[in-house]
Amino acid sequence: MSYKIVFIDDNMREGLDNPFVRSIGKLQKDAELSVFTDPSKGLDFVLGNLNSQMIVFLDCKFDGYGLQGINVLKQIREKTSLLYVVMMSVNTISQISGLDIIEMINEDYIWFFDRNNGTFTEASNLIDQIKRLWRTRFDCILEEWILRHPEDADKYAYREVGGNSYTWSEMLEQLRHQTEVGKSFEGMVNEYYIYQLLKSEESHG
Repeated sequence: MSYKIVFIDDNMREGLDNPFVRSIGKLQKDAELSVFTDPSKGLDFVLGNLNSQMIVFLDCKFDGYGLQGINVLKQIREKTSLLYVVMMSVNTISQISGLDIIEMINEDYIWFFDRNNGTFTEASNLIDQIKRLWRTRFDCILEEWILRHPEDADKYAYREVGGNSYTWSEMLEQLRHQTEVGKSFEGMVNEYYIYQLLKSEESHG
């Protein structure tokens, strides 16, 4: 399974010529790696690839740029609440201003990585932890199904009453962008499977 790991950090060199990034690449062989020193360019890349499984390592503080890590995080969250973001800093979490910490911990799917003391092995272990979580997320399960059954991608998955129709591929996009249609569909599927489980329990009881 191919997925993207994006590093947005002005202390890293552009491209993949960075010891930390190269080390991650050796441990995460299926990952497509990208590095951005400019937070605006990194944000554009992330927002342009929301349909992909992706993990973003985002520096908390940028020198000489208008955008800071929290600003980038907020703009990502305006588009999707599903993307996993690892906030990085050369400071320990106790040294980050209180407001920044509050904004970070109030977000779903957020981790913190100590850029000064953390090792690339610890970062890779964090990536593995996130990959395990992907196995239980509905959008990731659907993506895996489409990859294994491409003949189903353009079949219709959902028809709104008197409204639009969506194929499985289009529904995956709705889920990743956390639109009202996507959230409604996921809720409906969850309710259906809960009903089926309860019905199965009753029939065996």
